[in-house]
Amino acid sequence: MSIHRLAVYRAALELRAPFTTSFGTYETLDRPFVAIETSDGLRGAGEIPTLLDPAYKAEVDTPAVLTSLESFILPSVARWQRDRGPIDDIATLRQSYAWIKGAVFAKSGVEAAMWDILAQRAGQPLWQLWGGERRIFPVGVSIGGKTLPQILDLAERAVALGYSRLKVKIWPGFDDEVARALRTRFPTIQLQVDANSAYTRENWRGLQALDDFDLLLVEQPLYDDDIFLHSEISRELRTPVCLDESIHSLRDAQTAATLWERNGALDRLIINIKPPRVSGFDEAIAIARFCRERGIRTWIGGMLDSAWGKAMNLNLNGLAEIDLPGDHFSPGGPYFVEDITETALAAPDGCFSLTDGVSAGIAFDWPRLERMGSVVYRQDLSA
Repeated sequence: MSIHRLAVYRAALELRAPFTTSFGTYETLDRPFVAIETSDGLRGAGEIPTLLDPAYKAEVDTPAVLTSLESFILPSVARWQRDRGPIDDIATLRQSYAWIKGAVFAKSGVEAAMWDILAQRAGQPLWQLWGGERRIFPVGVSIGGKTLPQILDLAERAVALGYSRLKVKIWPGFDDEVARALRTRFPTIQLQVDANSAYTRENWRGLQALDDFDLLLVEQPLYDDDIFLHSEISRELRTPVCLDESIHSLRDAQTAATLWERNGALDRLIINIKPPRVSGFDEAIAIARFCRERGIRTWIGGMLDSAWGKAMNLNLNGLAEIDLPGDHFSPGGPYFVEDITETALAAPDGCFSLTDGVSAGIAFDWPRLERMGSVVYRQDLSA
């Protein structure tokens, strides 16, 4: 097997309802998809869950991702195969663009497309290919709203659908009031909050009020590139601190473990594993296994993914190393007015069941992608 063609599609995905975080509100997402075609006729798809701007992290906006793909990553893949031979496994693929610093989201889409091909070739679901064992597990929802009544309404909908874990976005001035209202309304539900780096070393102490509400975790309260200060404030918070934006690699997870252990707070460190943020599923699996060895709890985070990206993440959730429910679903059902798979995903009563379906377990809808979007890059590779 060798790579025959590389392509990038660009499609607009309209959200069913606006989604608000500490850094903005999104209504439509401009989303790239990587396509890899092989010499033996297989075609794999990899979603890159970009946002409209780099407010979450650098290089996660669509223009930056497209530049990385078109100018550096995909030409590098083509050169490697031309000069060194076929690329037919994940290790070789990752090595072909390892010289490129950063661009983790862009790299993740290329790797995801190759995983799709490898699963098709093996005739296996991804969870099985990755060594997963859990077939049924609880999942949660992520809630982003601008007002407390809006948050409570979305939470009511989620609980009515059977979800037992809620994540809500917070920021300075919109934090303890939200946690108090949700905990009062839902005394026993698993509740966590996500700050998306909204706090600073000057105002983080306001988070100590959250210790009264029995939260599962507070996610990424401080700077998006920081690990050290998060470890320091963990000594003064009873609520576990979860790192999201700070973790780009296995090395970052190892650094966090060392710092939390020095502070005697390793039991209060949690890591959100987002495959695009760590350059792909291969690194995500390595992080999950390391965290299990060190007793660090983990969960799989999402990025307003399409059903295709979400299905891949749910397969990763099948690993025994993943401890906590991920935020794969929304209170209103599918994220998008029109999605990119032939069937929708569902989690009856807040639980998801993995199937024996090949690859992600659902079929990618190529005709729909071609109708919703357009090809913005294509390169044929010589045999």
